[in-house]
Amino acid sequence: MGSHRTARAVIAAAVVTAITAAAVLIMGFVWRGAGGNRAQVSYNAVDMRAQMLDNGDLRITQTFDYRLESRGTPWRQMFQQYTLSSDRLTTISDISVTDLTTGRTYTQDDTVHSPSGYGDAGWDSECAGRWYIADITQSESHPDPFDPELDALTATAVGEPAQTKDVEIGWNIPSTRSAKSMRIELAMTWHGVATAYDDVVALEWEPFSALNSTPAARVTGTFAFPKGISESNSWAWLHTGAASETTRLDDGSLQFTVTDLPGGEYINVVVMAERQPTSAVSREQAGRMKQRILEQERREARIASNARQREARGRLIIWLIPAVLALLLVVGALIGAKRACAQGRRHTEALEYWREPPDMSPAAAAALITDVMPGIQGSRDDRQMTSTLLSLVTKGAVAIYPGSAAGYRGLDLSRADCVSIGQLIASDPRREADAAGMCTLVIMPRVYTDRAGLQLCRSESALLDVLLRASERIGLPVFDFGQMQAALKDWRQGYAWLRGFEDACNAEYQALHATVPVGVGARMLGGAAMIASWLTAFIYTAAVGQVALALVISLPLLFAATFAAQVSPRQAFTAQGEAYADQVGGLMRYMEDFSEFGDRGVFDTVLWGRYMVYAAAFGISDKLMEQMERAYPQLADPEWANVHASNDGLVYWSARRRAMRARGGAFGMHGMHAGGSFSSMVSSSFSSVGSTIRDAMPQSSSSGSRSGSRSSGGGGSFRSGGFKGHSGGSGGGRGGAR
Repeated sequence: MGSHRTARAVIAAAVVTAITAAAVLIMGFVWRGAGGNRAQVSYNAVDMRAQMLDNGDLRITQTFDYRLESRGTPWRQMFQQYTLSSDRLTTISDISVTDLTTGRTYTQDDTVHSPSGYGDAGWDSECAGRWYIADITQSESHPDPFDPELDALTATAVGEPAQTKDVEIGWNIPSTRSAKSMRIELAMTWHGVATAYDDVVALEWEPFSALNSTPAARVTGTFAFPKGISESNSWAWLHTGAASETTRLDDGSLQFTVTDLPGGEYINVVVMAERQPTSAVSREQAGRMKQRILEQERREARIASNARQREARGRLIIWLIPAVLALLLVVGALIGAKRACAQGRRHTEALEYWREPPDMSPAAAAALITDVMPGIQGSRDDRQMTSTLLSLVTKGAVAIYPGSAAGYRGLDLSRADCVSIGQLIASDPRREADAAGMCTLVIMPRVYTDRAGLQLCRSESALLDVLLRASERIGLPVFDFGQMQAALKDWRQGYAWLRGFEDACNAEYQALHATVPVGVGARMLGGAAMIASWLTAFIYTAAVGQVALALVISLPLLFAATFAAQVSPRQAFTAQGEAYADQVGGLMRYMEDFSEFGDRGVFDTVLWGRYMVYAAAFGISDKLMEQMERAYPQLADPEWANVHASNDGLVYWSARRRAMRARGGAFGMHGMHAGGSFSSMVSSSFSSVGSTIRDAMPQSSSSGSRSGSRSSGGGGSFRSGGFKGHSGGSGGGRGGAR
């Protein structure tokens, strides 16, 4: 019994958890769809490589993996815009554009073509496959020509009044309605980026500025120093407010990864290296800058770390409060379920067999067997009504004959005997066919003259009242079940009479005092824990987009809560109830194994009539008949049944059914017996969760954390991630598509 309940609880918990998991994933995809991927143009990924040259220039290669959503007009032009400044980026040259998706290398075009001025065929033949660089300082819609040499800015020292220009590097793609992936490589050289001080060479590289509106799911980058520079004599910092990770290699290179970069968020790389005697950086400025830059970065890192800790701790509180509440409820539910299971466990060894009818009504036995043996066949209500009706037959209150009432017209069934009716049916094939599908019920005269002498229990009396009301509506004491169903179809008061029978059944069962309620607290706590788990899943997924938290916190809690609510028994047997349980359980096993007993004695129709009543209560009527036929093969002999079983209608008609089936007949009492992708979504969520947990740690205990710095070997970097430092480095990149 316990293992059966446990298995059902596990299955129920698994089903509920699986359904919730599906809902969590759907909400996760919806959340992501409403976030970064909502933009018409976005980056699936961006990979950037910047090599610092000996003269302070940067050789940059950027690979953009575009995602283009469908819109009213086709996509035809992509671009990257940068800001030139005389004190940090004087010009951009050596440009090349390659479509990595098709392998096509674009050629330079001196003219900037407007995508709206062409049809698809004209654009693809005249403009596609070309790139341009233009001055957009005055107007983005009316760009001016730009020559990297002639229009380059004259370098000025840092801090002096600077000249600026905005330039756009664009390339014309074939007319494209939409694209899940289009990979473009842009290579170029940035001039005049670094500044040489007396002690260090420093520069800032800003591939994405705060003006960039194109979101990116993932950005990876590498910044490499010239030969002779290593981690021991160089420093590097990543400034960004997005989730990020950084690594310094032995050659001094800075590698970084930024996850879920939204529009309006910048990426700024600040680097510094000790000045070498052979330095060829063209922009020079007197003074020592190393300590000033270190102090500035430490100060900005400290401010960013404090802000990040406050934000992360706030998020952790929001995450943990519902999770802790759900956990406490789950623990309470599991403890309550364990106690309830201990209470519900039988404390006495069950009797193997019980040979007498139990000391209770059939309706009470039908209810009790459900608690003794969960999973019993048939609903409890059906078994209670069927067994009670059969009990009325054995007590002489009613009689049941095979066939419809119309087949007995002219016969007084209240005085008829089973033998004569059986012979009548067997002699007429039409009656035999009629007997196979219907039963006729007869209310015996004694019900009207000596009801008290029938010694009916409460449930039997209540069911008899229902039959009497049906008889009154039909107008006859003899009716078949078809007539009864038609008569009661529109009986508005019938529900009250049927409710009276159900109340009587419940009262008889309660009068046994066989069980006491248990596990109420466990089920209440389990239900509350399920609600709390669902709420945490909703908060984690729909509110903050943390699918990972829902998967690793909410779903296990939900599984445990559902299991606790389902595994807890609702009733526990009292000492008296265990004795009753022995009777019904033992009798059921006895009836199922009856043919194996060698001491069963002479066939007793009275006892077997009561057996059939309780077999209906237990839902094993067919099994009992099989055992009876094996134990008493003589039941197949009609003559034997006429002599030895005619005084009990239930036994007689069961025997006749066996005999008729043996010779090809079929009549019996039918109806009388219980006869973005998922992986990227989860990966992104886990990454964000891990960052938040790390950010919430005190700085003194987060060795090697994102806001830490190296102090050994004279070098330094923020090795585990970026921080929200200053922006405004060289370039100020912003991209898009038209």
